[in-house]
Amino acid sequence: MRKGTGRLRRLGRLLPVLALLATTAGAQAPSFSVRGYAKNLALRSQSFFTKDPLFLDLTRLRLQGLADGPRWHGELWLDTEALTGDFLTSPDYAFGQARERTTLTDLDWTLLERRRLVVRQQLFRAFVTVYAGRAQLTLGRQRVAWGTGFVWNPTDLLNPVDPTAIEREEKAGVDAAYGALTLGALSRLEAVVAPGRRHGQTSVAARLSGTIGEYDLALMGGRFRRSWVLGGDFAGYVGDGGLRGEAALTFPDAGRAYLRATLNADYNFAGGYYVFVELHHNGPGTRDRRRYDVGALLEGVLFNVAREYAAASVSKSLSPLVAFNLYALQNLNDGSGLAGPALVWSAAENLEVSASAYVFYGPGDTEFGALENVYFGAVQFFF
Repeated sequence: MRKGTGRLRRLGRLLPVLALLATTAGAQAPSFSVRGYAKNLALRSQSFFTKDPLFLDLTRLRLQGLADGPRWHGELWLDTEALTGDFLTSPDYAFGQARERTTLTDLDWTLLERRRLVVRQQLFRAFVTVYAGRAQLTLGRQRVAWGTGFVWNPTDLLNPVDPTAIEREEKAGVDAAYGALTLGALSRLEAVVAPGRRHGQTSVAARLSGTIGEYDLALMGGRFRRSWVLGGDFAGYVGDGGLRGEAALTFPDAGRAYLRATLNADYNFAGGYYVFVELHHNGPGTRDRRRYDVGALLEGVLFNVAREYAAASVSKSLSPLVAFNLYALQNLNDGSGLAGPALVWSAAENLEVSASAYVFYGPGDTEFGALENVYFGAVQFFF
């Protein structure tokens, strides 16, 4: 998180550009709306580095401003967060703050920083979409979601998500220019350019999608930072169950080519049970735990270091207001894994209360066995 003055100046330069794109796309007066949520998340764990107990309390207010004109749509999501607890004095927090950023712009700033208190803001989304017939163009910080995986997305190289993230529903955006052209009733061509901060960090890619029978199919390819990538995905049904898959073949500038592939299925069983299972092949990983690239894992360059994985989730409504979910990850090479039970109570129409845990198991020299358990709960109000 960076200090505020310079970032506010960048924000001041960004907003007029987005506003100009919107106003030139239509003469009629736009319509505006605001929605969002207020959330408090508290978690208890231990330091990865020192094994000392850690506590973090995060309060977030998200305001989502939406504007619509005759031929355009814009969104501005402003997050204001207050963080408290001894986690802020830990080497774990310092290590995370020192990670290199790959987004083009810094749309975040710190309002207040004390030893055990940080107040910060960020623009989680800031984009304008202009429509012209069958074409559309989106500029700004946005989510470009490609692929069909639930946990792993080999073709989603712009916005990868850590399978062990506490808030997995919070999908980070990318600073990009995204265009889409509808070719027919069931086909679409997409292209994206995501400039990087330095040479070798820019991504340029395209995706062609269509429908054959009851299956959605897509092919994609492009240059992602320092690699060429070719891949595709599919989604459809086998009987009453969903079946999806995706794969990406990567040709890095340095090193051998490798394949990442995912296959998943989901089904609603009698009795109100929803189950999904996913298998993942991680080509750049290794089956030898002694060769794990722990440094890249800690720095966020990689999210997994082994070769084969499985994930599963079971959801069940215990009552009209209470739901149970069990999320699980399994490293199929070293035997370590994660078990994540969660209870969610719909206390009111716009109010949710949840209690969860990430329980890691396996020997200390395995991928998940080296991690510390996390116990967390949240209260979230939507408006």
